[in-house]
Amino acid sequence: MTALEQYHKKIAEAATQDMILNMGPQHPSTHGVLRLELITDGEIVKEVIPHAGYLHRCFEKHAENLTYQQTIPFTDRMDYLASMNNSHVWVMGVERMLGIDKDIPKRVEYIRVLVCELNRIASHLISIGTYGIDIGAFTPFLWCFRDREHIIGYAGMGFGLTHAVQLYLDWRPIFRPSCWF
Repeated sequence: MTALEQYHKKIAEAATQDMILNMGPQHPSTHGVLRLELITDGEIVKEVIPHAGYLHRCFEKHAENLTYQQTIPFTDRMDYLASMNNSHVWVMGVERMLGIDKDIPKRVEYIRVLVCELNRIASHLISIGTYGIDIGAFTPFLWCFRDREHIIGYAGMGFGLTHAVQLYLDWRPIFRPSCWF
């Protein structure tokens, strides 16, 4: 049985007195990337069906009237903690559609992957730090943000912005730290 069939079965088996509620992505605790479907019996939550990776932000409608280059800032804002990863996927997809993916130097591919991995680690540090606050520990939050700032500074993403738009279709990051070359 596929996951979609299991989902439809769970919804169909919900009793008539059960209520199916959506929590997220508008809920403040989900940050727009998670939708939870709650099956409740009164005030008791009987089951939770998570829909992870819920990123619909009208991106498709915006992109209809923009060039490939102009769409990149929207990919950054789909997930504000790992924005470079979304840009990387978009740029790779556009380059493949244009048939220029074979022309990209290996060095540039390595730099892109390195920046994305550093961005991923930095986003995990935010997750760990904010989890520390959730359980009542403030010091891990400070440590994690300190280490995240080191990563962002080293990766050349530190423009004083939340979204570091670096990956473009001209095969180079906009800003390249001199320590990389």
